[in-house]
Amino acid sequence: MTRADRAQGFTLIEIAIVLVVIGLLLSGGLLAIAPVLQSSRVTETEGKLDRIEEALVLHAIINGCLPCPATGATASTVATAGQAVDDTGGAYATGCANDACTNAQGVVPWQNLGLSEADATDGFGYRISYSVTAALTLDGGMDRAGTSYPAGNITITNTVPVNLTTIAGYALVSHGDDHSLGFATGSGVQTIDPNGSANQTENSDAAADGATVTFVQDDLINVSGANHFDDIVRWRTAPLIVQLCGAGACGNPS
Repeated sequence: MTRADRAQGFTLIEIAIVLVVIGLLLSGGLLAIAPVLQSSRVTETEGKLDRIEEALVLHAIINGCLPCPATGATASTVATAGQAVDDTGGAYATGCANDACTNAQGVVPWQNLGLSEADATDGFGYRISYSVTAALTLDGGMDRAGTSYPAGNITITNTVPVNLTTIAGYALVSHGDDHSLGFATGSGVQTIDPNGSANQTENSDAAADGATVTFVQDDLINVSGANHFDDIVRWRTAPLIVQLCGAGACGNPS
């Protein structure tokens, strides 16, 4: 190759070197962006959970009860998607359950709470799961009677495990970045658990627990395999919900 030829273009080796450098720069940039995206999705999820919890308190104020879970696997195109389901009347969009909830655990019943499906979707694109103490979904189930408060029966533990409470009224679960056993927004398709995590499985199998419904709440454990944990869990006891109802609501004195 003459000097004139070299002045007019690059050799294949030079082009290959440039592409390698660009690839390294891009990969480094993607590695730097990933934690930022993860943090943004967690922050978005926490905001969604805040709004759902506010809506649950408002539902208790208006109806004197909490709603049953909606069925997670129902596609958005079905009219009853996002509606609470009980054993007597099936799906319902207003008021209290007529009988026990069909699902011990399902997803947030966004129609009952006056929310959209997007409001009940976490930052990772999956429906937020929801479980509730059955007695709190019946008419007057969230009403205080004098000094007597309604009680929950949901156990929340950490990964040790140590119980954080045995009397939660409800539990909300975002299944995190790996979507472990969560239901996809829109289709309602449930994912598998890519890590085989027992603690994440605990957050999706309430119906299999019988009378004792247990959920795991803890910080992120970002390892591969059975110890992986990236679920985001919220819960409240029934007395706290009643207190948040304020004066003159949920049986509180005016």
